[in-house]
Amino acid sequence: MQQKAAYLKSLRIVHLALLAVQCLMLATVLYLVMQKTMPAAEPALDKTLQVAALLVSFGAVFGATGIFKKRLASIPVGANSQAEKANQYRMANIIQWALLEAASLFSSICFLLTGNYAFAALAIALIVYFAMLGPSKLKAMLQMQLSEQEADALQ
Repeated sequence: MQQKAAYLKSLRIVHLALLAVQCLMLATVLYLVMQKTMPAAEPALDKTLQVAALLVSFGAVFGATGIFKKRLASIPVGANSQAEKANQYRMANIIQWALLEAASLFSSICFLLTGNYAFAALAIALIVYFAMLGPSKLKAMLQMQLSEQEADALQ
């Protein structure tokens, strides 16, 4: 029972760790750009990276959402045990978060290479969206279609 009791807590820790990596990366890159440690990229590279960053970001947001929904739909409502549902839910969340984190880190790297603050703004927007996707008992209950008693066991 103790393993089940730590389920949401461990999922929150994973989410916060991934969020911390993104924030630390952006803070480090902001410091490096403000110190002018990197020479500015050519204007042609800046435009190319702008397009690439937007494509990667939109692809990550829509891809992560789509994959998450498909993985949730593949969790049978009554067929599997609660532990199996929880494991599949955890994997769906981790895949979603990994895609979003990759887009955020890509935007941060583009900012480091070019010094264009639009990349920093995009990274911040992705980080805020990522933060909103944090796990909670209510979200898990609704998304996995659990009863109140099953959700209490996940706390």
